[in-house]
Amino acid sequence: MRIRLSSLSACWIALWMTITVTLSFVQAAGAQTYGVLHTFTGGADGGTPYGGLTWDGGSNFYGTAAQGGYTGTLCVNGSFGNAHGCGTVYRLTRSGSNWSFTTLYEFLGGAVDGNFPEAAVTIGPNGSLYGTTWAGYDQDCRTGARIFGCGIVFNLTPPANVCKTARCFWTENILHGFGDFMDGAGPGLGNLIFDRAGNIYGTNWNGRFSDGVVFELGPTDGSWTLERLLQIQIVQGQPYGLDNGLVADTSGNLYATSWAGPYGSPNCSERHGCGTVIQFTPTQSSWDTNIIYAFQGQNDGLNPTGALVMDAAGNLYGTTATGGAGGAGTVFELSPSNGGWTYHLIYSFSGGNSQSVCYPFLNQGCSGPWGTLLLDGSGNLYGTTYANGAFEAGNVFKLTQTNGTWTYTDLYDFAGGTDGANPIGSLILDGNGNLFGTTANGGSDGYGVAFELNP
Repeated sequence: MRIRLSSLSACWIALWMTITVTLSFVQAAGAQTYGVLHTFTGGADGGTPYGGLTWDGGSNFYGTAAQGGYTGTLCVNGSFGNAHGCGTVYRLTRSGSNWSFTTLYEFLGGAVDGNFPEAAVTIGPNGSLYGTTWAGYDQDCRTGARIFGCGIVFNLTPPANVCKTARCFWTENILHGFGDFMDGAGPGLGNLIFDRAGNIYGTNWNGRFSDGVVFELGPTDGSWTLERLLQIQIVQGQPYGLDNGLVADTSGNLYATSWAGPYGSPNCSERHGCGTVIQFTPTQSSWDTNIIYAFQGQNDGLNPTGALVMDAAGNLYGTTATGGAGGAGTVFELSPSNGGWTYHLIYSFSGGNSQSVCYPFLNQGCSGPWGTLLLDGSGNLYGTTYANGAFEAGNVFKLTQTNGTWTYTDLYDFAGGTDGANPIGSLILDGNGNLFGTTANGGSDGYGVAFELNP
């Protein structure tokens, strides 16, 4: 299905907007300087950016906002309540010290389009943008008697000609609409990944008949076909809730975290388990599943929400949103050893806002890292916490390894005001070592910000 917004009636289109701002910096911890690139208003620019930014290697940074944009359809948020708009895809363009903001696409929601994009976009092999929405499009998903849709995989391409008007939205191509039965529902915080053959891989956090789905989409004669599919069934001993993305090793194995499972885990029975790290080995029609680590809910942490990153030696790094010795989450490493995996605790967080809501749970106390770690070329790890830091509004941190010992540095503490609050998406680095990210809340309008942190 292809939707070209310029062909829709004017009542379906909010103004495409370009805003130019000059970045102003404030001094941060450790001689860092912090600046807000854009403050989201919840209007045509979007609001509540869960996903982080994606860099094209040049002047452009791309992202999604889960809310804002088109309001002509009743769209839902991640708690099945009314969303303030169906969500947007945007671009930030750097020119010296100035930044321009452009809304590239506004989701229409309902039965024709996606709604509530949580994950960042992925730049595909052809240079266009690929991503997912948590809801929208398919009418088989329901909460009570209310249709909200199971979500989509989409591709956005720029206009064929140079834009000469204020309504040059990009063109959306819906690659797949989820149906809640075999293929699951609700692609969450996980970015899509590509293999060398151009196939797309992603996860759904659950389905009507499963507790998580790994899917593969393959290009076929100009369209996309659902290839291998793995449903994680609701049985004891399985992971529960795949809400983030996948990472692949050189042998084609995929790795992910689940924020709960296995069922019946000690110390975590009320959460359906403490969470797992999973290896998926491809077969001709599906994947074999191997839980390489099950969290115990003790000093090792519990409820990993972010995805994993892998270094050149095949070690996996990840986080938990809560638990650990300090009760506010952990950073951990899993190393391959003698055919198995060895867990190493890197860092335990303490303090944090005990009232912070645990995503995707509806209880409280997940003030630690929600997003995926960033691993730089020197082996340093960067990340954010959701509600830790000096003001309990989240922070940016760095972990540096020297002779097997990790040193923690707090790079910036969000104050929860115009600088933003509660970062969820992952950080990225540009070629000059500058960090970029987003916050889901805060800013002058309460809909979050996009930020830069300079060394």
